Amino acid sequence: MCARFNLKSNPSELAEIFELLREPDWRPRYNIAPTQQVLVIRQQADGTRIADELRWGLIPRWADDPAIGSKMINARSETLATKSAFKDAFKKRRCLIPVTGFYEWQPVTRHSTQPWHIHQQSGEPFAFAGIWETWKDDADQTVETCSIVTTKANPFMAEVHDRMPVILPVESRREWLDPAQQDLQVLQELLVPYVADSLVREPVSPLINSPKNDSEACIKPVKLSRGLFD
Repeated sequence: MCARFNLKSNPSELAEIFELLREPDWRPRYNIAPTQQVLVIRQQADGTRIADELRWGLIPRWADDPAIGSKMINARSETLATKSAFKDAFKKRRCLIPVTGFYEWQPVTRHSTQPWHIHQQSGEPFAFAGIWETWKDDADQTVETCSIVTTKANPFMAEVHDRMPVILPVESRREWLDPAQQDLQVLQELLVPYVADSLVREPVSPLINSPKNDSEACIKPVKLSRGLFD
């Protein structure tokens, strides 16, 4: 499960790290929530990479109601090839979703949770595996949406949650983005728990619970909630 993340890198850094044709029009965000616009990287047929903003929450082409997108923010890697909402996008419309950190909530008591900020030790951006889709409304206006691919948690993440986003290492990004690559077995082999030991996590404020809060305060470490490790 991934329901919040941040991307605080500047456009020039994003263009360099993700080999973009041009710098994206992006300002730092600290609390990106479902149904909001997120930065997505796609590869064109000539191999160039372009960054665009898509709505987070995939709306299948066959959907009658766009509200279904709010339930499609994540796509389980185990069922990508078979679930009707995702299987065509998995084969033909894949993307990277750049992030500098994401959030997960760990139960503390029956009525409270502790939010954690998970990020690279270096603070550099990394990439989630994503899929995207186009949908047309009643006015024939096209809406582009996306979903984050998830997998089972690695040992580091399992202490907080049993699922985690698929984080693609640099060497896997080109194959995932390549629209000509449609071998589902090859693609499925990329969707594994991240094994690098470069991730760290820090407890953060409940400010992150509200999408209205979008400032550096969202990623500022705090003391652990009482009872978390009692």
